[in-house]
Amino acid sequence: MNAVKEATNRKIEEMRGLIVAVSEYLYDHPETAYREFESCDYLASVLETNGFKVDKGIGGVETAFLATPQLSEPKTSPCLAFLAEYDALPKIGHGCGHNQIAAASVGAAIALKDVLDTIDGGMVLVGTPAEEGGGGKVRLIENGVFDDIDAAMMFHPSQYNLPGKGMLGRTKFKMAFHGKTAHASGSPDQGINALDALILTYNGINALRQHLQPDARIHGIITHGGDAPNIIPDYAEALFYVRGGTPAYRDEIFSRVVGCAQASASAMGATVEIEIDGPIIDSMHRNNALERAFETNMNALDVPVDNDPGRMGSSDMGNLSQVLPAIHPYLAIVDEGVPSHSVAFRDATLTDRGKKTLITAAKLLAMTAFDYLSSTDLQTRVRHDFKITEGTL
Repeated sequence: MNAVKEATNRKIEEMRGLIVAVSEYLYDHPETAYREFESCDYLASVLETNGFKVDKGIGGVETAFLATPQLSEPKTSPCLAFLAEYDALPKIGHGCGHNQIAAASVGAAIALKDVLDTIDGGMVLVGTPAEEGGGGKVRLIENGVFDDIDAAMMFHPSQYNLPGKGMLGRTKFKMAFHGKTAHASGSPDQGINALDALILTYNGINALRQHLQPDARIHGIITHGGDAPNIIPDYAEALFYVRGGTPAYRDEIFSRVVGCAQASASAMGATVEIEIDGPIIDSMHRNNALERAFETNMNALDVPVDNDPGRMGSSDMGNLSQVLPAIHPYLAIVDEGVPSHSVAFRDATLTDRGKKTLITAAKLLAMTAFDYLSSTDLQTRVRHDFKITEGTL
């Protein structure tokens, strides 16, 4: 193995206690989207203690931060960003393992800082809040935080070891149907049933599913269906997601769902208002060259590469991958039968297996970052792969 990579790995082993402590602190102090104040302050303190200048509140997001290594001769180009996620889920805490994501990036950044004098390029760590439904990276992108970044990477705990996989674009939206109240028994002919319009929409969406591509998803819930059985509902509401394998197909599905809602409302004599809730999430624009570099390092550390099970969710990492080369590899902390977003997955981050994976993740991030920053050939191939329109493997 390259001597510099060996040095970063030794540093990470020396920092094992610190890296695990970061994960444990976040586990013990879960904070949901845009409320990660303690987490942000804690991570900033750890990084400042280890030779970084930290600017909090970047991009107009209070709980975001930018950590830049303090060097005698600052290096800026090309610049790679490690990403730290640290928001938790409501009720169950870090059931998606963001405590490990932040800890691994912190470990990799500190280790790489010590060898930057051997590399032409630079490195930063970006604290990215609100991945769970808040689209924090979207706000940071829009406000210029990533304008001077050439590539980005993070790892995600999983049931599998994968250098990358696809993600679906996602639009979250509310549908509000308006009708007219009347007594459901005494004067039903004088009412307009908003709930019936919503249910007709739901059934229309179910009929639509037959005609969708395999990478499409539509799922939703009824959040308000009326107030009493003997009152024809004048208001009904639903919250839905649509997902698609490309931004264009995601938008096409959304348009067709809107058509179902408008036609259903019209058929019942009702009206409907559709409001997009939060940032629109893009699909993952995968970068083959950077993923292969990560996979090569997995092989060097004897981490087996699993078959991709084809299961896909959504993340604002997809949005970032549309504006710069980015990877989002996965490393297993549990077996296949343990679902993400669960108490079991949360607790697995603190098991011996979880801690071992965490340290491995920090090493793989640092190793791959070194490969990128020290090789103009890899940088060229990464830029080429990013320019491929669909970015699929």
